[in-house]
Amino acid sequence: MSGPFLRAESMGGMDIGQRLGWYGKIPATGDFVNRNLPRELSGWWDKWLQHGLAALKQSQDEAALRAYAAAPLWNFAIPSGPGAGGVQFGCIAASRDRVGRNYPLCVSLYMPVDLYEPRMLDAAGEYFHQLGVGLLMAVRHGCAAEQLERALQPARAAAAAMSAAGRGAVAASRGSDIMDILNAGQPAPAQALAGNRPLAWAELPSVFNPGSHTSYWWTNQADGAALRTYLHGGALNVTLFATLFSSFAGVRR
Repeated sequence: MSGPFLRAESMGGMDIGQRLGWYGKIPATGDFVNRNLPRELSGWWDKWLQHGLAALKQSQDEAALRAYAAAPLWNFAIPSGPGAGGVQFGCIAASRDRVGRNYPLCVSLYMPVDLYEPRMLDAAGEYFHQLGVGLLMAVRHGCAAEQLERALQPARAAAAAMSAAGRGAVAASRGSDIMDILNAGQPAPAQALAGNRPLAWAELPSVFNPGSHTSYWWTNQADGAALRTYLHGGALNVTLFATLFSSFAGVRR
C-alpha cells in the first residue's frame, strides 16, 4: 500500500499526533468504529483481523475463544515491508461489539518511512502507556467512542514528544551551531522530551528497521500483563493472530 496518506509531503507541517487513528469494535457500539484512520489503512488491518477471527471460529476450540477474551493488550512496531506502505506504532486489544461479536480494537500512529527517526522509539514509553490506558477504558470499562477519543489525547501529546525527540536528535547530530560544538554533538536526552517512562522493550530502538519485513509485538502492561515479546517476519497472518490472542492469553505478573 502506498496511498498518499503515507507520503511525507502530504503531512506537511501536521502535528504527528494528528496521525493517530483507531479502528475496530468497542462494547459501547453495535458496529465498526473508525476515527482518523485512512480507509486504505483500516482495510489493511481488517484483512488480517477477519482472517484471524475466521480461523478462530473455524477451529471450534472453546478454549481458544475463551483465551481471546482474556488476551493481553499488545503494542506493535510495524515497518513498511509487510505492506502498509509506512511505519506504524500502536496497540491492539481483543474486543467485541455491543451484541458480543468479537473484533479487536486497534490504535495506530502511521507515518512515511522517511519521517521515522530511531530516537523516536527511545522516547516512546509514555506514548505506549497512554495507548494502553485509553484502550482499557474502551474494552474493559465500556466507554463510548467520543470518550475514547478524549482518552487518547495524552497519547497524541506523547506522540508529538516522540517526534520532537527524533527531530532533536537529528538536529544535534548535524553540529550546525556553537551549542552543538560545546556539547560535543550529543543529542538532548529523549526522555526529557517525552516524560521519564522507559520503553518496556529496551532493545527495540536498536533493532527496529523501518524498511524491513519484521514486526515487533510486546505486551502493553497497562492491564497488569507481564512483559512478553514476539517477532514476526513477513505479512500479518493467521499464525500471528493466534499467537497474540490465544497463546499468551491471561498472562499476568
